[in-house]
Amino acid sequence: MKNIVLTRRQLLKSLGALTLAPGLVTTAWAADATEPLNIGLAAPITTLDPHLESNAPNNAAATHLFDSLVVNDEKLHSRPGLATSWRTLDDTHWEFTLREGVKFSDGTPFGPEDVKVSIARATNIPSVASFRTYTGTIKSVSAGTKPHTLIIETYAADPLLPNSLSRIRIISAKFKDAPSADFDAGRAAIGTGPYLFKAYVPGNSLHLVRNPAYWGTAPVWPEVTLRIVPDSGARVANLLSNGVDLTEQVPPEAMQRVKSDPRFHIVSGVSSRLVYIGADMQRDVSPFVKDTAGNPLKKNPFKDLRVRQAVDMAINRQAIVERVMQGSAEVAAQYLPNGYPGTSSAILPTPYDPAKAKALLAAAGYPNGFQVTLHGPNGRYVNDSKIVQAIAQMLTRIGIATNVEVMPWSVYIAKASRAEFSLFLASWGVNTGETSNPLGAINATYDVKTGLGVSNWGRYSNPDFDAKLTTAIHLLDDAKRNALLAQASEIVFADRATIPLHFEKVTWAAKKSVGYLARADQYTLAMNATKLS
Repeated sequence: MKNIVLTRRQLLKSLGALTLAPGLVTTAWAADATEPLNIGLAAPITTLDPHLESNAPNNAAATHLFDSLVVNDEKLHSRPGLATSWRTLDDTHWEFTLREGVKFSDGTPFGPEDVKVSIARATNIPSVASFRTYTGTIKSVSAGTKPHTLIIETYAADPLLPNSLSRIRIISAKFKDAPSADFDAGRAAIGTGPYLFKAYVPGNSLHLVRNPAYWGTAPVWPEVTLRIVPDSGARVANLLSNGVDLTEQVPPEAMQRVKSDPRFHIVSGVSSRLVYIGADMQRDVSPFVKDTAGNPLKKNPFKDLRVRQAVDMAINRQAIVERVMQGSAEVAAQYLPNGYPGTSSAILPTPYDPAKAKALLAAAGYPNGFQVTLHGPNGRYVNDSKIVQAIAQMLTRIGIATNVEVMPWSVYIAKASRAEFSLFLASWGVNTGETSNPLGAINATYDVKTGLGVSNWGRYSNPDFDAKLTTAIHLLDDAKRNALLAQASEIVFADRATIPLHFEKVTWAAKKSVGYLARADQYTLAMNATKLS
């Protein structure tokens, strides 16, 4: 796979429309729209506090209201945001030049103190999904000696600091102590972004209006409503009945229905989101594991590598891609396709081999298998509940009698972050375009102070891996860093600390009058939606 998303040329060619080179603006795109834009979202926005809970729906919503120093474009390339440029002064000091003349939507000027407050708040606020993984290397933030500059000092060399800062939205310093409820109510939802807060109904919708004082290019749409519709069938029905103009995560089974209607079109590309299985590798007794008689198993089988290997070999990934995802996914072997920074060519997809999986279970002391509950979210990832059901059947065939329990994302993420599950479905959008981000968040030993392992829900811990990762993330030499990350990746996937399934293909459906530029991070942003002439 050479491209992580479709270019505009590929997209428009597939629609039979005028072809465009990537980034080229022509009269095929109307400059502005007078009517509002209604967007259907698959997963709920759980808060408008940009520092409280890091996940794709929240981060995408926050991007409408708040800016960051550095911005990732649709291909995950770092671009200037509230910082116009940045450079290293030495191994541990970065200088950022701040954009002049920017004001928050209440008229307050933007400056270094706002950045300092935002980074500190994102680092320290109690959270079930902390942003500390992006700020853990930062030692201090201070105004520079030159006008409109900022100095960030890190504890050690951090070559990915600008990329990490793209995740930290900047709030006004006056709201540093504001509770999350004030952001949800709009009182503290005062940013420098392209849109302004109008109304937020948790679990239902977010209503935005264009910011007339925005420092950047004015967004096309004067008003936007983000409607939360977790049920995929309902989202498609809303589109077809003109309830929304653009909707995300179109289920594979509805794709043809949308394509066959001349009023609509499909926008798609391959995302950087890996869907995977994780297991409890910490507790001696795991809460959702039982013996064949239904009694609590006195020994956690997932602490045995052979059992994790058996789970891995029992999964028919190609069948999931073809039948469950109906082609809207690609089989995965590691966090990114081979060839991306930090990947290893030695890591290949695990062949489907149920006979060998049974033999491994027997060798591990479970010739008759055992019982387990596989947990997953409902409506967070594409076909997540169906994937869980399919994997449960595959595991049951090798002797691991698997029950399924799915739950709403807001409930699931709270339980998963507390490492409550024995076996679970999870996902990670690799938005840095390299592997240190998922390795550090998902596989590093859980450490609240450093921010490493914040999404390590199985509590995997390997000192050799930790040592390689810690060394790699402080290497400014790209070649040396990526080689060491590749070695760290080999350890993780040999240990089956993460059992990869597939990369999601990201899909939107829209009215023919609405264009959308597909993003590898799967964010649905009103700023990426265009009025087609």
